[in-house]
Amino acid sequence: MEQLLPLSIRNVLSIQVATILVDLCRFFKLLCAKVLSHDELDKLKEEVFLIMCHLEMLFPPSFFTVMVHLMVHLVDEAKFGGPVHYRWMYPIERYYDF
Repeated sequence: MEQLLPLSIRNVLSIQVATILVDLCRFFKLLCAKVLSHDELDKLKEEVFLIMCHLEMLFPPSFFTVMVHLMVHLVDEAKFGGPVHYRWMYPIERYYDF
């Protein structure tokens, strides 16, 4: 998502929407990096607040559910738990075909 989505939406959506979605993809790309720095995470937390503000200006209020709000807390989780790829559940979910 974080690499292909910016390429695909660049020419399809308006400039404002595409720019915000590219920033959102960049946020997730930096958050899922193998090496994290606390200084970079502090900057990333400020950026996610700006991204959320821009999303609120572009999309209707029904877009913002609890899951969208949880993006704000992902940076704190990365600070406490370390890199995300050590903690996510994708391999386990693929192994146990629920």
